[in-house]
Amino acid sequence: MRYLEIQEYLVKQAVLGDDMAFSEIYGCIYKDMYRYAYYMLGNEHEAEDVVSDTVMDVYVGLQKLKDISRFKSWVFKILSNKCKKKRKQYITKNISIDDENANVDLKAVQIDLEQRYDLENALNTLKFDEKAVIILSSFEGYKSDEIGEILKMKPVTARSKLKRALEKLEKKLRC
Repeated sequence: MRYLEIQEYLVKQAVLGDDMAFSEIYGCIYKDMYRYAYYMLGNEHEAEDVVSDTVMDVYVGLQKLKDISRFKSWVFKILSNKCKKKRKQYITKNISIDDENANVDLKAVQIDLEQRYDLENALNTLKFDEKAVIILSSFEGYKSDEIGEILKMKPVTARSKLKRALEKLEKKLRC
């Protein structure tokens, strides 16, 4: 069986009430969900909370899923909406990096942290939809038609938003 066939089989089983199948699916997408939420919210605790809320909603609403092949984009649509709501709650809050990494002496790690900090700050200056299209495209690997579906926009709009957002991000990172 191919990976997608296995995933679809697990989704079918989860829809039928198989908790082990749901757990298996969750294990496959958790890192992607967390990474998306973290970059959207800039806070690891908030990201964990939003992912947990999303998983609960997905579990409860799994029978509402009409097309099992769209499971992951359905999950990310829910996650995206939750991040949007959470972000509205603290729109003025700045992204911060973990203090536990601040005492590491290795130059390479310090440079990596500085680059991460710069990227997070630059992402934080973008509007929600601009940030979302960059994360979905660049970090999660979604194509414009999938991004459009998740963010409720036309694929051509997703492509143009991505282009403009990347230009803004590049400008911010050059400063």
